[in-house]
Amino acid sequence: DADSGFLMASSSKKEHEMEEDSEEEEEFEHFDDYTLASSWERFISEIEAVCRQWLASGPKNLLEKGAVPLGEPKNLYKVKSELKYAMKNYCMEYYFETSNAGKAVDWDSTLHDLQLSFGVKEFMVIAPQSANGVILDSPEASKLLSAVAIAFSNCSSLWPAFVPVHDPSRKAYIGIQNMGTVFTRRFEGDLIASQVPVKLMHLEGLYELFVSKFTYSSSDLSTHFFRVHFTMKLTYKTLPYDDDNELLKPEYEINESGPDNGVDNRKKLQWDDDCPWSEWYTAEDPLKAFELIAMWEEKTIESSMEMAELENVSIHEARKWFIVPEFSSYLMGDYVGNMVGFASQLGLLIDALAMSLDIQFMEDFVS
Repeated sequence: DADSGFLMASSSKKEHEMEEDSEEEEEFEHFDDYTLASSWERFISEIEAVCRQWLASGPKNLLEKGAVPLGEPKNLYKVKSELKYAMKNYCMEYYFETSNAGKAVDWDSTLHDLQLSFGVKEFMVIAPQSANGVILDSPEASKLLSAVAIAFSNCSSLWPAFVPVHDPSRKAYIGIQNMGTVFTRRFEGDLIASQVPVKLMHLEGLYELFVSKFTYSSSDLSTHFFRVHFTMKLTYKTLPYDDDNELLKPEYEINESGPDNGVDNRKKLQWDDDCPWSEWYTAEDPLKAFELIAMWEEKTIESSMEMAELENVSIHEARKWFIVPEFSSYLMGDYVGNMVGFASQLGLLIDALAMSLDIQFMEDFVS
């Protein structure tokens, strides 16, 4: 009996010790995730989660989920997501194309501003949400871009990311891109439409400004050797046609909708404006002007002197030419005035021709 009592006591003691050990193991296995302790780290995690979702979906699925097409840059779509950090709301937009996969975009006149400026194909933009556009200072813009860079690095994304800076009208951006190696690619662009320094009006000055970004001081420029890949696009526009026989009213007529709605409000008078046939002739030239866009092939520049020579190069050496017509406001879809005359109806005639190509019988076209 004593032996059995000792065995029972020892077994119960062992069971009690095992329970204590299991409780200690459970307490030891529990840990707190401090990687998302701060709002800054949670913000990075949210960016990373959205990026992973877009990467996993791909362009085809994003189109099915309601990606928004952009009007002027054809074949370009965007999706967006809203984020919050430090009492501010941010909007993250991913721009992508449905074709030309794996290739750098060709430099033409229908691209997005960021595609034209930096030669990127797909890209992401993150900015504060505001009706008027918030002007980001340098520290906030750099911090925002750093968050995106860390998130993209965690999910192995190679998308270039951009943050708008300065006034929205300047279309100024800073950006960064993970190249999949130890190197990163940085972007910086600005638009100055007034009070441009004389030096920056010449290619030589622009070249020196560009290479200065790679040195710590101006004295280092002479000790470093740079090879810059350069291409150029110039746009020429014809002067407006001035008809000597045309009479203009002395004052502008203001539409009821407001003084400035993007429409030329000057009413032109012809010599036979009050004649019965005036509604059947071309009251206004449908073409206001032509734009000639010339593009040069890529060159490797090693000095500012070469840039000075390129500034005086002949337009005949351009690799590509594009002629773009500028139509009268009477032909545009947003015109709300009195559309009379043959020229103002050309848009409707073109639409009718496009519809007739898909119609087999005249009765269907009339209906």
